[in-house]
Amino acid sequence: SVPPGWTHIGRVNPSHEVQLTFALRQQGMARLARFVDAVSDPHSPRYGQYLSLEQVRDLVQPSPATLMAVLKWLQGHGVENCRSVTTLDFLECRMPVSTAERLLPGAEFHRYMKGQRGVVRSPLPYAVPEELAEHVDFVGGLHRFPAERKVISKAWAKKEMESWQHYGGRAAFHLGVTPSIIRKRYNMTGGDIGLLPNNTQACAQFLEQYFHQADLAEFMQLFGSSFGHRSQVDQVVGHQGKGKAGLEASLDVEYIMSTGANISTWVFSNAGRHESQEPFLAWLLLLSNMSSLPSVHSVSYGDDEDSLSLAYMERVNMEFMKAAARGLTILFASGDDGAGCRRVSGGNHTFRPSFPASSPYVTTVGGTSFKNP
Repeated sequence: SVPPGWTHIGRVNPSHEVQLTFALRQQGMARLARFVDAVSDPHSPRYGQYLSLEQVRDLVQPSPATLMAVLKWLQGHGVENCRSVTTLDFLECRMPVSTAERLLPGAEFHRYMKGQRGVVRSPLPYAVPEELAEHVDFVGGLHRFPAERKVISKAWAKKEMESWQHYGGRAAFHLGVTPSIIRKRYNMTGGDIGLLPNNTQACAQFLEQYFHQADLAEFMQLFGSSFGHRSQVDQVVGHQGKGKAGLEASLDVEYIMSTGANISTWVFSNAGRHESQEPFLAWLLLLSNMSSLPSVHSVSYGDDEDSLSLAYMERVNMEFMKAAARGLTILFASGDDGAGCRRVSGGNHTFRPSFPASSPYVTTVGGTSFKNP
């Protein structure tokens, strides 16, 4: 279904190019699960003995039968513009809409707009040929819309607006929760900073938002005097726009570098430049394609679990298992509502968890509320 806020524009021209992601069925999943349990358990003799990306590939890569069946299917429809990943379990392919709709019966590509942002999605379910069902977990780029993050709660916004109006439009609120307040609340001293050269961390962004290095340097000059810190991101993976800095992107970078202070930091910027691309899926593919990655990834992203298919969530869990086997720690925000609530007419409301926060293969982090910071 189409999420609220997206306006339907109409069918897409048959010659318009779309980018689809084919998740190929993996091998060795039970073995991978046992391995992840062993390397993650401090009492196991294999604790901390992680795999390289190439070793993960050898464990999970699709069978030759799967690779041949999928490639034959694609080539039979004239799809040639494809690229794989190191682990060989994803294919990204570009093709005209007319080809995609023949390839995936039932799919119909439409354009939707939200503000200045446009996406191409199919509001209808797709099918794959019966003989391909055992070889393909799902096809990305058809159904899932970009998830939106809420920066502040409505209650907080209303309170600040009332304060603003009460004082005649003059700023009546203080700076709020600065890095020194967070560090003090968590009993971090000036000595609690990264000291080892192999300490690395990253944050991932999926909206059309960017941070600015100059803003980061100024932020650290203003708020980083009480602890050793770095004032520059060491590497940006993806598209880094030149426009106005985004609030969420700036917060992500400034605060990970204030709490994980003096640690080499990367930013993964996956804004979904192509209308049919799924930014979160693009980030997962990067993890399957880069041999050298930061040790810790912090991600503020989530979808309602009931909006996702079981096949999609199970496969994403496998991707997190692959990351865990390599020794990567992935932190997800729990979301604004915790378990959340799905209101049902008649009063039989149900919990509405957020995914991937509910995945057993990531570490989910809640928020800290300050009454008087």
